Amino acid sequence: MIVRYEVFDEDYIPEEILFRDQQMSRVAFNLKPAEHGSRPMNMLCLGPPATGKTTVMRYILNQAHQSIRGVYINCQIHQTKQQIFFKIFEGLYGYIPPPGISFQKLYSSILRKGVEEGQVLFVVLDDVNLLPEKLLNEVVYLILKGHEEVESFKSGVAGVSTDAKISALLESKTLSVFHPDEILFPVYDFDEMYRILERRAEAGVIGGKVSSEALEFIAEKAYEYLDLRFGIHLLKMAILNAERSGRDLVEIDDAQNILDTSRSAFFRKILSALGSDEVEVLVHLYTSRSRYTGDLYREMKGKMGYTKFFEIIRKLENLRLIDTAVKYEKGLRRYVIRRFRSEELLSAVDELLR
Repeated sequence: MIVRYEVFDEDYIPEEILFRDQQMSRVAFNLKPAEHGSRPMNMLCLGPPATGKTTVMRYILNQAHQSIRGVYINCQIHQTKQQIFFKIFEGLYGYIPPPGISFQKLYSSILRKGVEEGQVLFVVLDDVNLLPEKLLNEVVYLILKGHEEVESFKSGVAGVSTDAKISALLESKTLSVFHPDEILFPVYDFDEMYRILERRAEAGVIGGKVSSEALEFIAEKAYEYLDLRFGIHLLKMAILNAERSGRDLVEIDDAQNILDTSRSAFFRKILSALGSDEVEVLVHLYTSRSRYTGDLYREMKGKMGYTKFFEIIRKLENLRLIDTAVKYEKGLRRYVIRRFRSEELLSAVDELLR
C-alpha cells in the first residue's frame, strides 16, 4: 500500500470540491468583474469550522484569471497591520520587504505594484474574525481605498469567518467601501462527510483500500463532532495504523484502536488557539452547574469584565467548543450548551497545561 499523506493535510486542495457548487459559483461570479480589469465584488464567507470556506477560497485563487493577483492571509498567524501588509507585499513582489521599512513606504509599494502589473489585487483574509475590531476595520479600509493614494489601483477583499455576525463589527466607514456579499457555508451532513472521506481515501491510498465499515465509523465520529477535520485526521491515523501492520486493507479496528489518540490530538489543536483567560472561561463553562450566561458571568465577575467575558463566549462558540441558545424564562435568557463530554475536554485541557 502506498499512501499519499499530503491528501490528508489541512491545506490540501482536492481536484474537485464536493457539495460546494453553489458557494463556488457565487465566489466566481463576484470575481468576474476583475477578469475585465474592474473591481470585484467584496464578500464574506461565513460558516462553522470545517465547512469548506478556506478550501473553496484557495481553490478559486489557484484557478483565478491572470488579471487577478490573489493573496491569501491566515489571520491566525498574521495579526498586526504590519504583518498583514508584509504578506501582501510578499504576494506581489515574491520576496519579503526589507526590515525597518516604514508602513507608508510599504503601503505605497503595494499600490504601485498593483498598477504596474495591471492586475486587480484580491486579498483573502482567512479567520478574519480573530482580528481585533479596530484592526479589522483599518485593514479592510486601507486595502479598498488604495485608489485614493495611487490612481488606477483596484482591489477587492474576501473575509473568511466562523462568526456569522462579523458584519456587526464593521464601522459605517468600512461598510461604505466594503458592503460584502455574504456567502453561507452550512455544516456537512453525514452522507456528505462520508462521500468526502471516501474521496480522500481513494485519492490518498494507492494499491490498497479503506473498508466501507471503517469509513462509516469515521464519518459517524466526524458527524458526532460536526467537524470534518476530525474525520480526515482519524482517517489518516487509521491508514497509518494499517500500514504499520503491513496490511493493504484499512479496517474498522484500525479506526477504533486509534480513536482516543485522534480525539486527544483534535482537542489539543483547537485548544492551542486559546489564551489563558479563554481556557479559564472554557473550564468554568464545563465544570459549573450554572448554564445561563448571566449566572456564569457573575461567578467569574472578579476575574474579568463583562465585555471580555462575552467576547470569550463568542470566540468559544465560533470555535465550536460550545453552542449558545435563547430561552424564555422570566424574559429572554441566553444559555450555554456543551458540545463535548466534559471529561474528554477537561482531560485535553489538563494535557495542554502540563
